[in-house]
Amino acid sequence: MSSNNRIFYACQGVAVTNQGDDSLVAGDMAHGVQSVGVNTSFNLEQAFELGQIEIFENIEGTPDVEVTLEKVFDGYPLLYHMATSGVVGTANSGLAARAAEQCDVRLGIFDESANNIAAATSNAGKSEVEIYCSGMFVSSVSYTVPVEGNATESVTLVGNNKQWLTAGDVKILDATVANFDGNDSPRSFGVAGAASGGIQRREDVLLSASILPGSITGVVGSGYGNAIDGTTPLIHIQNFSTSTDFSREDVLELGRKTPYYRPANFPIEVSTEIEAITNSGDFVSAYEFGDPSLYGTIDSGNNTGSEVIFLTMRCGYGFDLGSQNRLASMTYGGGDAGGGNVSITYSYTNFNSLDVQDLQNGYFGFDALNGGVDDGGFANDTGAGEFPSGVFGY
Repeated sequence: MSSNNRIFYACQGVAVTNQGDDSLVAGDMAHGVQSVGVNTSFNLEQAFELGQIEIFENIEGTPDVEVTLEKVFDGYPLLYHMATSGVVGTANSGLAARAAEQCDVRLGIFDESANNIAAATSNAGKSEVEIYCSGMFVSSVSYTVPVEGNATESVTLVGNNKQWLTAGDVKILDATVANFDGNDSPRSFGVAGAASGGIQRREDVLLSASILPGSITGVVGSGYGNAIDGTTPLIHIQNFSTSTDFSREDVLELGRKTPYYRPANFPIEVSTEIEAITNSGDFVSAYEFGDPSLYGTIDSGNNTGSEVIFLTMRCGYGFDLGSQNRLASMTYGGGDAGGGNVSITYSYTNFNSLDVQDLQNGYFGFDALNGGVDDGGFANDTGAGEFPSGVFGY
């Protein structure tokens, strides 16, 4: 048991490892974590019988364990990548490959009297108590870049096994948390020490290396930098968010209580919302018989077509939503008598296309999983052009 009177942020640490890996190292610790929650459900099912109103048996099913984590964009590995580390840096790094990966999550609770977990001395410097959740699958991921506040990642993991460990059974050792010594800070990397921008905020969105949908008023063209002219943004983005839910379901079998497997339920819908202040309107018409400008194309009879979305962050994160995004809805609002500006929220959807990139994993750029790479190491897709030079120090 812990000797603490309470648990707060400075005495907790989260580790995410490959499934079954008990030999934790410093790289297994997640940085920039803002919150962690663990929910356990025992899924009771009642059986009754004729002849009595009292319950016949209260049957306990397989327990469901759900871990929710949120972290800031800080240049360190994203939680999504840590939870699916078996495919990091490979050609098979899309949703299908990552959906099949499992991980273990450990939440260590240290002595509250230490300024940081590296300085904790109780239990020989190890965590005093540890929540160990094994065989976890990624259930959902969400990324948000707001105009106010920090850019964040939210990940939900699901599994069926949770244990409380103490004393010599814990695996988060003093060497594992050595970097949490009071001097930890956002990671900076790149050629010639290219700045990472620290914790990512609105100014760290690199529009010159991003591709936004042409249906947003002000966007020009379809390649990198189509939402900026030199250093002047062509649109006034207030929020960018993208998310997906793997919609996992249990596959059961006779002779076994726990699920045989928890596959993702493909096709998986990926949603992206982009909010922008407008000075004239959205200029997207909805015609009963489709947009006349699309007659004679594959989208003849439709009002919308497929569009590319790719967002680049200064710290080396990229969000490739592919080229099959369709505008699903728009919301015009704000500018009421109470003050404020009119903004338009554009909602896009695609299916099975979400490649969350980290420059440290060895590839970067729109369609980098499927396209060729130039000698600078970035995708040279014919639809978007070559990745802009000078980004990240290249």
